[in-house]
Amino acid sequence: MKWLMGALLVLNIGFFSWFALSKAPEQPQQPLHQPLQPEKIKLLIPEEVEALPKIGEVEGSPKPDEVYGCYEWGSFAEQSLKQAQNILVQNSLIATVEQKTSRETMRYWVYIPPLPSAQAAQDKVVELKALGVDVSFIIQEAPWRNAISLGVFKDERLATKLLEQLKQRGVVSAQKGIRNQEKGRSSLLINNMSSEMAIELNKLGASFPGSELKQVICQ
Repeated sequence: MKWLMGALLVLNIGFFSWFALSKAPEQPQQPLHQPLQPEKIKLLIPEEVEALPKIGEVEGSPKPDEVYGCYEWGSFAEQSLKQAQNILVQNSLIATVEQKTSRETMRYWVYIPPLPSAQAAQDKVVELKALGVDVSFIIQEAPWRNAISLGVFKDERLATKLLEQLKQRGVVSAQKGIRNQEKGRSSLLINNMSSEMAIELNKLGASFPGSELKQVICQ
């Protein structure tokens, strides 16, 4: 009988334990993430989505299509050299100055001699466009102020060919001469410049008659 009473006691204890646990209050589950705040949700337009940083893209890093290299820009007289240097500084570019000999800087120039005024030069440009000559710019530097440059070449044969073509179009005032033969000219050697910036400098050709920008081997 004692073992039967012991067994019943164990069964009763087990039953009451199970009943107590089944009645225990349920603990609230912790959320897996912070609740959403609808008022802070913003729908992006396509332009804003395109502007978002790409995976693996670091802010300020070069774009995939940008190519960097070394360039020589010149040649310049003393005053033009300072202007060119200021442009490079404004674009956070560093360049070293290289002195050039008269032979190195000599170019063959096709041009129309200086006209009496800026208005006369502008009228001449309009006349040239009517004759089909679109590549021209008015020089602002003394002593050639109000002259019109039609082309500058290293090879004299190219200058001669252009002059003949202009004469055929009726540009009778065009002439061929030598430019940049004076002493004291310099070029700027630019390191680590993007091809995009090189395009922008090329657009400044009208501001620096007789100069050119060319890519060179990095030293």
